[in-house]
Amino acid sequence: MRCLLATALLLACTPAWAQPVDYSVDIVAPRATSAPTVIITVNMRGDRDGTTELDLPNEWAGRDQLWRNVSDVRVRGGAPVRSEKPELLRIRHRPAARLTIRYRVTDPDPKPPGPDFEKAIPVIEPGWFYLHGEGVFMVPTGGENRAARFRWGQVPRGWQAISGLDTPPPALTANQVASSALFGGTDLRLIERNVGGQTVRFAFRGTWGFADADLADRGARIIATENALMGNSARPYFIQLAPLTNPTGKARSYGGTGRTGGFALAATSNVPISAFTRLLAHEYGHRWFGGQFGPFEDGARDYWFTEGFNDWFAAQALVESGLWGVAEWTANANALLKQHSRSSALKLTAAQLDEQFWTDNAAMQFSYDRGFLIALVIDSALRDAGKPPLATIIRSMAQSAPPPGLREPEWFSAKLETVLPGALARAQAMIPIGGPPVLPPALMGGCGQIAMLDGVPQIIPVAGNDTACKARLAAAGQAP
Repeated sequence: MRCLLATALLLACTPAWAQPVDYSVDIVAPRATSAPTVIITVNMRGDRDGTTELDLPNEWAGRDQLWRNVSDVRVRGGAPVRSEKPELLRIRHRPAARLTIRYRVTDPDPKPPGPDFEKAIPVIEPGWFYLHGEGVFMVPTGGENRAARFRWGQVPRGWQAISGLDTPPPALTANQVASSALFGGTDLRLIERNVGGQTVRFAFRGTWGFADADLADRGARIIATENALMGNSARPYFIQLAPLTNPTGKARSYGGTGRTGGFALAATSNVPISAFTRLLAHEYGHRWFGGQFGPFEDGARDYWFTEGFNDWFAAQALVESGLWGVAEWTANANALLKQHSRSSALKLTAAQLDEQFWTDNAAMQFSYDRGFLIALVIDSALRDAGKPPLATIIRSMAQSAPPPGLREPEWFSAKLETVLPGALARAQAMIPIGGPPVLPPALMGGCGQIAMLDGVPQIIPVAGNDTACKARLAAAGQAP
């Protein structure tokens, strides 16, 4: 059939995958004290063969069968047909028909989230909600990279609803919608900060041991520092902090997840601002580690780079920002060395670490700590050889793109090999899988010595040598 220039016919002749998938979220709450009803609507053009499939929420963050939290699915423009997989919605329709899929998201736990909070589970409580996209959004099967749009629909009077999708990236995709966070309620507190000419928004709920503005100030400072370290321009960003209950008062729990357009935090009220400071630095680092550099489909085997190098970068950024001094950086590194050296995951193989990442906290942390230490060893070797420090190599990656077909960990390895041959292999041998770290005493140069204390390697600073240590830790510094 020949496509005419009439707008409607042009639209009909455009391939389905070339047309945006429109997502909207309605919040319905008859009373401010009641739990809201969350309704998601997906508008899209169906496939030209007359059958369209969508992936329901299923597996993420160690949970499966997330499709159980989706109910009352209604389709207009086609008819659902039986699928052998409960996580798959199959629709029959006229070729390239317009489809509207509308469904409800439910919270399977009647209690508010506590210290053992599982982020894959939707939180819908009286007066507020907190949702991670992987647990609530349908995505066209095979269409993760299709263009997408997002908007809030109905929001009750007296409520606020906010997301990183409110200021989307230039080319939003369906997968980015499904990697977002949604936060709303009757008692959200919003703060804005200007960072490099862009607005960074902070949303708080609950009572904390610090002022909202103090955390917002620290977050803005961290974001500005990391942008400068990577040589990248500022962008709109969103940070949310949700409360976790603490029935005994003895638990301490906090965590965060990098999201499209921002990141989402949840914590018990006894978490100090110092813990959030480090977490903020790590989470914003996912703009590059796991963002521009990834994410990857190989799971935990690449987390030494996307998580561990990110931890190392975050520590450098905190020193650069002035929020950490030598003492704070050293205390963080020594705590990490102790944790890693005594980890039960030291006995696991690479395959076991990958398999148990989401079910064993020690296996999860192992990749973070090993990557941090590998980065530390590489940075030290570069400085001692009179080469540009590791931050310079990472910065060059942030300002370019990998060669076609080359994954970022291999790209990094190739770039490092041209600067200091064998550096990565030597670092990985010092921080092995299946054994404790083996660090040279002079790893920190004139800043301090590595000594064994109770079988654990620790950094022993040289008294009164802060100048040498600051030079050793400076992102763009040279070895003293």
